[in-house]
Amino acid sequence: MSKKRKKKAIAKRRSQVKVKKQKKAKYRSSKSTQPVQFVDRPAISEIDTPKEFRAVSISQAMVEYVKPLIDFVEKGIVKDQNKPFQLGIQLWNYNLPKEHHNLMVVKEDLIKQIAKTLKMNSEEATELFDMMIQRKKYLFPDEVQSDNPMTVFIRKEERHIIPEFNYDLLNISEESYLPDDEDEKFVQLIDQMDKYIADDVDYGEWEDHYFILEEKCKKRFEKWLIFKGVKEYSKDFPYNIEIYLNFIYRYMHGDNINLKTVLPIYIEEFFVDHVLRKVITEPYDYVKWPPALKLFYNFLNEIGYLENPDKIIKLIDSIEPHFIKILRERFS
Repeated sequence: MSKKRKKKAIAKRRSQVKVKKQKKAKYRSSKSTQPVQFVDRPAISEIDTPKEFRAVSISQAMVEYVKPLIDFVEKGIVKDQNKPFQLGIQLWNYNLPKEHHNLMVVKEDLIKQIAKTLKMNSEEATELFDMMIQRKKYLFPDEVQSDNPMTVFIRKEERHIIPEFNYDLLNISEESYLPDDEDEKFVQLIDQMDKYIADDVDYGEWEDHYFILEEKCKKRFEKWLIFKGVKEYSKDFPYNIEIYLNFIYRYMHGDNINLKTVLPIYIEEFFVDHVLRKVITEPYDYVKWPPALKLFYNFLNEIGYLENPDKIIKLIDSIEPHFIKILRERFS
């Protein structure tokens, strides 16, 4: 397919996404008995941002904000990583609008917590407090933020080179893989999962089944990757697929989909919104998702779940350049 036709196909699918769905994805839950409410929300990669900023989820924003505090964990000064995050949340909230609060009391309390948690004296803790307050103002200035509380505009603090994935590094063996009993059990688990989704069975009834499926998937896919000579990625790619499985089965979509019947609009949604919104990782690691999915569908073919993976693999091929372009716009 020519580049021009690929662009037209992608544009058409993106248009279908907007028409077909009012919301990108909704987490399945058995705890709520209320009807699912869908809220209009563009893909995070499609949100217009001020120059030199990118859109992130609130959880991604917090991870970026607390990096100076996490350094104390990496240096061995703090053992519990949750403590710097807890401090970070309080420091973040310090800059939010306050009513009926004595700011000096709050500040003094926070400085004491910083000193105790990070093993600093009062002067060092005060200096770090001031730095973190300025860091929030610099990275997330109020004047550029949108009205959506779940999306934050963060300044591009660092620039990253995002190369295309080097497929020459894979050296995939052409030797046919013969599925064993464990692979057959895995296929049975997927078939049962597909039936749950097709029959609209309540999440609470298949939650345990899903996590058994997820764990089995990681082990069998890792074994297949090693057999195929892709040992270097035998840990990373199963993690990538865990995120994909989660998206396919544990999020509500406009259609009942599974690994076989997933429509192009949802695979594109996975790349242009879900991965970028939900996954916190190094910018250059995002490029591993397309090759991971393509190998995964080859794996599903060889173990007998899927007859022909070519259509889905070609679809991922057509989306991959657009995905790389998005990554470069966000991180370069």
